Amino acid sequence: MIQRIQTLYLLLVTILTGLMLLLPAGTFLGGTEEMRLTAFGFIDTADGTPVLHAYGLTATVIAAALLPLVAIFLYKKRLLQFRLCVVEMVLLAGVLLFEVYYVWGGARSLADFPVSAWKLSAAAFFPPVSIVFDYLALRGIRKDILLLKSLDRIR
Repeated sequence: MIQRIQTLYLLLVTILTGLMLLLPAGTFLGGTEEMRLTAFGFIDTADGTPVLHAYGLTATVIAAALLPLVAIFLYKKRLLQFRLCVVEMVLLAGVLLFEVYYVWGGARSLADFPVSAWKLSAAAFFPPVSIVFDYLALRGIRKDILLLKSLDRIR
């Protein structure tokens, strides 16, 4: 299980998407106030209260964090593992789209919070990096599938 390189790639995807639940994706400044975009929505940094919930982003990030962990333990069912990796790539693309939506549209939809400046943190770039690692895991799984098919032909 751990000898396969795709297991390490899937573990990296799990760690990166899990860190997205803990780290803020960006900071938005509006006058003297500051808000943080996390996987759970916009949070006012002054008192820590949620201002705008992002239920779609939360559900997508949690699913994207758990799916590669499940796929790691399905190493004997390579075809199912391959399909789960494809679903994971779609989920990560969804996380990326949700992030773009909340950065561009969500911060501007807050009526009483005029955004004057914003900056993204490192956690905002975890989904594209995770997509790359997931693609590398897909290649490794595909290589295993093709190797086993070639061995079956020899028998």
